[in-house]
Amino acid sequence: MSTTPHTDRDPFAVMLRGAFLPTVAVGPVAVVVAAVVGGGKAALGAALGFVIALTFFALGLVVMRKLGSAADPLRFLASALAVFMGQMIFLLVVIIALQDATWLDGTAFGIAVLAVALVWQVFQVIAFVRSRRLVFDAPDDSGQDGGSAT
Repeated sequence: MSTTPHTDRDPFAVMLRGAFLPTVAVGPVAVVVAAVVGGGKAALGAALGFVIALTFFALGLVVMRKLGSAADPLRFLASALAVFMGQMIFLLVVIIALQDATWLDGTAFGIAVLAVALVWQVFQVIAFVRSRRLVFDAPDDSGQDGGSAT
């Protein structure tokens, strides 16, 4: 067993892996429920909502990872807020573009987006909490940072 800490552990990759699979499982359930309850338009709305929301959240983490600002808390916060604002603008554009769409059920679309958002956020937080990350830097001579104490 290695005693060296995982300083290269990517929290964004951990959160993406932790949230992606449970969220992917929600899609087919949402589409089937929508199809049974509301028919073809509802199934289409749920499928589109699922795809848009999954893409929306996954791309947010990918962009945050590319910004590479996790080491500096202030830069990280500014980046996270900028990405979040971009996501909100994107979602607003999608809603405006689809508000008059007669070919899909808006309620099924909204419920699917909400279900995906809830599952994604819950499992992203769970993955982050379970991830192992250093909270502080140990002094070089303490022997706790993987180096040798002299």
